[in-house]
Amino acid sequence: MIREEIPFFNAEKIARSGQCFRWQTVGDDGYTIPAFGKVLRLRQTNPWSIEADCTPNEWKQVWRPYLDLDCDYEAYGASISQQDAYLQAAFQAGWGIRVLHQSLWETMASFIISQNNNIPRIQKSLLTLCGGPEAAFVCPETVAETSEDTLRAAGLGYRAPYLQNAARRYLQDGLSDDLSIGLGEARRYFSSYFGIGPKVADCICLYGLGLKDAFPMDVWVKRILRNHYQGVFPFGQYEGYAGVLQQWMFYYERLLEGRA
Repeated sequence: MIREEIPFFNAEKIARSGQCFRWQTVGDDGYTIPAFGKVLRLRQTNPWSIEADCTPNEWKQVWRPYLDLDCDYEAYGASISQQDAYLQAAFQAGWGIRVLHQSLWETMASFIISQNNNIPRIQKSLLTLCGGPEAAFVCPETVAETSEDTLRAAGLGYRAPYLQNAARRYLQDGLSDDLSIGLGEARRYFSSYFGIGPKVADCICLYGLGLKDAFPMDVWVKRILRNHYQGVFPFGQYEGYAGVLQQWMFYYERLLEGRA
């Protein structure tokens, strides 16, 4: 059992932040987290401490990077302009939310399925595709060989050919979690996939590649920019981590609407 104090970490908010779809709640403060073919059982014991049921080596090699625990999120919050009341409020609301560094393929598949979809349906589709809440994430080889009708029956609807095409191209291009690529090139590359637009491409960059400058813009974020930033976010002030701020803003906006 791993016990560790983490100054900036809130498992409940992360689970509800819209960046991951397979976390399962266990009791009031516990979570079952499947990722990278492994399963972590994590419990938040207080606002600063967690318990994780895994070996020390697995914690160091798999889960600390996945949870992005070696990054100073409090420094990101401290950098926010005092004149930006909205972003200051978003930081306070999103306190403890870290940007997960997920498997590239899982991120691609999850956010392709997420298009024009809601979280319960996304979760149900992924549960069907993976074969269980703690099962390994469905591999691209399986998706590439599965009929489009079967994928549609899993609740993917019109997204079925998008996912199948992505799986085949992922394999064809030899992608892996070790992919190293800059944000501009990554955006162009993933936007060239059938059925992947700018928002999903940026989700892949942010959550699957750890490129924290990626700034996914869905209807929530576009509304934030329109209402609070005259349509243009001040990216120059937050170079290298604007995507982290976007995550807090997204969570805060949904919280205001009773959706988070």
